[in-house]
Amino acid sequence: MKKPDESQRLLFRTLWFGGAAAIIVPLNFVVFFWASEVSFLTPVFFMLAGVQLVCGAIGARAAWRYARFAKLSGVGLLLFCGLVALGGPTGAALAAFFMGSGGLGVGGALGGAWGRPLRLRGRIVHPELRAGSDWTRGDRPSTAGLDEATRRALEALWLHDAQKEHASVPAFSRLSWQLIAVGAPANLVEAVHVAALEEIDHTRRCFALAAGYGGRSHSAEPMPDLLLGGALDLPGRPLEAIAVESLKDGCLLEDFNADVAAACAAACLEPVTRDVLERIAREERAHAELSWKIVAFCVERGGAPVRRAVERAAGELAGVARPTAASAEKADLVARADAAALRRHGRLPDTEWAALWSARVEQTATRLLEGAPHQA
Repeated sequence: MKKPDESQRLLFRTLWFGGAAAIIVPLNFVVFFWASEVSFLTPVFFMLAGVQLVCGAIGARAAWRYARFAKLSGVGLLLFCGLVALGGPTGAALAAFFMGSGGLGVGGALGGAWGRPLRLRGRIVHPELRAGSDWTRGDRPSTAGLDEATRRALEALWLHDAQKEHASVPAFSRLSWQLIAVGAPANLVEAVHVAALEEIDHTRRCFALAAGYGGRSHSAEPMPDLLLGGALDLPGRPLEAIAVESLKDGCLLEDFNADVAAACAAACLEPVTRDVLERIAREERAHAELSWKIVAFCVERGGAPVRRAVERAAGELAGVARPTAASAEKADLVARADAAALRRHGRLPDTEWAALWSARVEQTATRLLEGAPHQA
């Protein structure tokens, strides 16, 4: 015969572990969306998903035993704990898919370079594609000697770059809004608007190259999420947030964009494509220099707290997600293409991107140690 208080013990155990698993669900949802902003949160997400599974399973086992005392409520609690437990591995699987395919702006979503990333409530976002030519302007490349698979791969890669360049336009608009909010001087705000205009030009040229390789025109879908609350929000203190974001998205990523574009241009034998790559390399380098000036302004205006925030961020540079030569969803297209022909048309393999990234991370950290952000 069971002890009279065993049902209460089992009920408490069910509610405690089932409740703990349920609390992890919204917590991990927030962690997932911030993982694109703070790289160390990605393993934290998967760790929490594992804890959710374990807690839910313990709660389900206790609920199964409790059902012998209160069948109806016990079965209900068993179903609840079971569903919460299964939510852990299910969420982890979905997250792995999105992180690999680029669905939510982390991991593989960074396939392709060019342009300052657009961050919306912690996610890197860009527009979807539609048929149209309203964002297309520029010369078309020659496709002589290219097979179908290679042309499709080049079209897909340049379309992805066009999406990233398009997203950079509101990214710079967002930055100008933030700079005015913290009292930045006119020359910085003006330079940010110039950069946005250059990103419009990059977008048009990328769409033109894609149209030349693919034989069809694409454009960008509307981005209604930009109208929702939070699009301009900055986490924490504004000057610190602007400085850290500019360090990572500008000083590091846009300088890396310039590195890749310059290396691609050097390998490219197609004149029209090479001209676009050289233009992107030159202007992305200027955007990176602008970001160094923004970091310096924030440190000068904000003093020691901003300086410490920048120094902390410098220690996190190695953990920033590296842009890859192609996103996971385009890997098969690239694999079927002629690698030598891709190189002749300015597309380098990911191994070369990785080497450029390692060098750029080191150079960015070195420049910080030399005191660049402390200069006016």
